[in-house]
Amino acid sequence: MNYGQPHGVLLFFKKGKNWTCEDRAACLAAQKEFYDELGQRGKVLQRGRLVHEDELFVSLSILSDTELCTILENDPAIRTEVSQVIHAVPVMF
Repeated sequence: MNYGQPHGVLLFFKKGKNWTCEDRAACLAAQKEFYDELGQRGKVLQRGRLVHEDELFVSLSILSDTELCTILENDPAIRTEVSQVIHAVPVMF
């Protein structure tokens, strides 16, 4: 698979090192809004919480790994280390 071409990616998030910070709720709300905006642009195929967990699952449609890196760099919860990606699985849809 050429990861430089359009493909999908399944992202699995978990609690980051700053999960217990006072601003956690605001960071997670900003993260939700961030992925809502990406969804409106057709980038988010599916999103939800893992069963019995606070962790997030996101399925994205991306043009390249560079686009994925840009998305992750702009994720508010990742930037503040409230959340972190534990798995990024490339898939073809």
